[in-house]
Amino acid sequence: MDSTANDITPFRAIMNDMYAKDISKKIKSVKRDKQRKGQFIGGKPMYGYKMHPTEKNKIVIDEEVAPVVRCIFALALSGMSCRKIATTLNEEGVPTPATYCGWKVGTPGPYTGLWSSERISEMLKNETYIGNMVQGRSVKISYKSKKCLKQSPENWVVVEGTHEPIIDPETFQKVQLLVSSRKHTRSRTYDFLLKGLIFCHECGYPMAVLNRKNAAGEDRLFFVCRTYQRFTKAGVCTCHSIKEETVNEAVLGKLREVCRAYLNPDQLRPIAKEAVENASKAASCEAEMQSLQSKITALTTNLDQMYMDRLNGLLSEEDFQRIYQKVKMDRTVLEDRLKSLQEQAKQPMNTEEKAKALVKQFLDSALTSRELLVSLIERVELTEEKEIIIKFRFHELEAIS
Repeated sequence: MDSTANDITPFRAIMNDMYAKDISKKIKSVKRDKQRKGQFIGGKPMYGYKMHPTEKNKIVIDEEVAPVVRCIFALALSGMSCRKIATTLNEEGVPTPATYCGWKVGTPGPYTGLWSSERISEMLKNETYIGNMVQGRSVKISYKSKKCLKQSPENWVVVEGTHEPIIDPETFQKVQLLVSSRKHTRSRTYDFLLKGLIFCHECGYPMAVLNRKNAAGEDRLFFVCRTYQRFTKAGVCTCHSIKEETVNEAVLGKLREVCRAYLNPDQLRPIAKEAVENASKAASCEAEMQSLQSKITALTTNLDQMYMDRLNGLLSEEDFQRIYQKVKMDRTVLEDRLKSLQEQAKQPMNTEEKAKALVKQFLDSALTSRELLVSLIERVELTEEKEIIIKFRFHELEAIS
């Protein structure tokens, strides 16, 4: 067997993933575009609403449960806590949103089918109820996983006035003041390069990270043993305190040393070409074709409306001809681009050029990429004497280190 092929095995999956991720980004951009236009693209609308019977991507009030939503806001406005509101609904036997929608629970627990204070709080803070389309509250952590990560409110996609409101803005604002007045401060969390990878060598538990100011007042992150942090008086372990940047430099230095033999463009190009060929050509331009088709449809609708306006005397002949020709030309440009993409999807792709570009992208980001880090390193252990032990996922790399 070719020894070169074996040497670069650890990087093959990463190369395939990089190309697949690029396609995923294009598809995600089309969905994001629809969200920005205020079109609903989720599976189920927020409790209190349902899909429009005829119009796609539009929601309308669900009169069966809208009274429950109004009741929840009225109770909150009266000063009742979220927990008390949930208890009241449970006592009255009001079906939860999940029960009403008929969602099946994989493993039913003691609280299945009951309202919770968290659900009430989420509803009370949701602008959907005042007619604003709120989407993008969570995103998939990866194109390879179904797990989602909650987004902070500043990253949500909110478009005002897209549907009929259930709650008036004044009531909504008053409820926000009441809810925020009972909010508790949460502990701060930090993002760092070795998150989830660094452990105490002595006790085996993950290291905790603390923020301490230096003499200049700048933030500096330190690793400390979590066992020591929680059970200091018991003397179970020791502090192991060390600067985060010190550990980062040591780990990246070792990674450069280990990978230097493998990160060669000539060796990487064959697996890059394989990654390109294995990915679907149609999928790579599907997002752009879908977006173009949507714009063409919108312009066609615009042309039809202008024609009706001219017939009804709302638009003069001169204005009609001027605007009509401009919109028609814009549509022709989009149609030509769409036709070009459709032809391109049928033709063999230039895999060599795409492979070269992929290799360059990989090499440019390899040694600063957390993706490479978690793909190659199983764990990093810190000893009491501040020695850093790196355990790789591949035996080939263990041998070098």
